[in-house]
Amino acid sequence: MFGSGRGQIKGILQGTGCEVFEVRGEMNPGFGGIHPEPITRYLGALTSAISAGHGQLGLATDGDADRIGAMDGRGNFVDPHKILALSLKYLVEHRGLRGKVVKTVSTTQMINRLCQKYGLEVIETPVGFNYIADWMLKDDVLIGGEESGGISFKGHIPEGDGILIGLLLLEMIAILNKPLEELVEDLLREVGPSYYARLDMRLSRPIAKSEMVERLQSKAPASIAKNKVQKISAQDGVKYTFEDDSWLLIRPSGTEPVLRVYAEARNTEILDDLLAYGRSVAGFEA
Repeated sequence: MFGSGRGQIKGILQGTGCEVFEVRGEMNPGFGGIHPEPITRYLGALTSAISAGHGQLGLATDGDADRIGAMDGRGNFVDPHKILALSLKYLVEHRGLRGKVVKTVSTTQMINRLCQKYGLEVIETPVGFNYIADWMLKDDVLIGGEESGGISFKGHIPEGDGILIGLLLLEMIAILNKPLEELVEDLLREVGPSYYARLDMRLSRPIAKSEMVERLQSKAPASIAKNKVQKISAQDGVKYTFEDDSWLLIRPSGTEPVLRVYAEARNTEILDDLLAYGRSVAGFEA
């Protein structure tokens, strides 16, 4: 995406037999007028390249290449939740690695389901890779990751690395002899389905983060759409986890009047209900 990752993956793969078609690989301090974030809305050029038959796998790093996004051969975006889960699954099942797994509060429950299967401990941190890095520096951590695409694993530096994780995805595809779309389908059959969304909503007036968190806890719903709240966490914002393993995180910004709402559910109907509740919360601070 015109950033520091340009040419890196292509250069590493020279001589391997991979055909690499690079888009947005030139230096451009203005990032070509796009936001250099590897998410669906900014990956039109990658979608077009795959649609034109230039590749069976799309890898995208952000401006400083510490985050990863991917696209399968059908042109479907593969978000960091699935990339993190696929990486964990591969490192355990095919590289034989073990250790603690660290994820932020806004990251998929698919990780928890896999760790339950493997007998691995899951550690949940506030949002920000610095919290994951702290654990990687002091403990035996197999892999750590966050929903924005920062991921790293055992044996590497305690920092997100989009290039490394992109290459790990390529290794999975080569070793398992399956395209990315099939790997995702296998994953979702095992620990899914999983539907995720995030909303960023501007509040009508600034409000202290601590005040909003206190209010979200005191006014916590017993259930949403007949789905009972099983656990409430205030580690970073307020997170409601429900009986069916779906969750809703409402996280006020500490620097601007913005409320960030994250949700994950097993179907789109439940996801819509959770997001609707999150939208309603944006109006109750008055």
